[in-house]
Amino acid sequence: MLIIASKIVFWLLSVAILAMYIGFLIGKLRYKKRQVSYEINPILRKPGNIYNKPFILGNPRPTGKDDLKAIEGIDHQMENKLNALGIFHIEQIAKWSEKNIDWIEEYFSIDNRVIEEQWVEKAKEIIKR
Repeated sequence: MLIIASKIVFWLLSVAILAMYIGFLIGKLRYKKRQVSYEINPILRKPGNIYNKPFILGNPRPTGKDDLKAIEGIDHQMENKLNALGIFHIEQIAKWSEKNIDWIEEYFSIDNRVIEEQWVEKAKEIIKR
């Protein structure tokens, strides 16, 4: 009877150790998947209050996107970054609030560039023309 009991305990411990190891491997795989999603989606990487994010569009209007380089201070590279974020039109930039500007500067890691180069004011001037 003692031999049977010891075999049962041995197998229960073996299965428990195997289950813990399998759980460890599954957890490790899930962690890697989560890391990949942070690398794929830059919005998940960046801190900041989502409520301060400026109004974005999924696609430009049917008339096409605006040339954001018309705003002095926005170069081709920054225009591509803004387009990737969902900012295609000068009107979108003209409607940014202080909190939106802070969010954009934090998201793109451009300290005070939007304010110093007066993107919002220049966008409003372009719209008035």
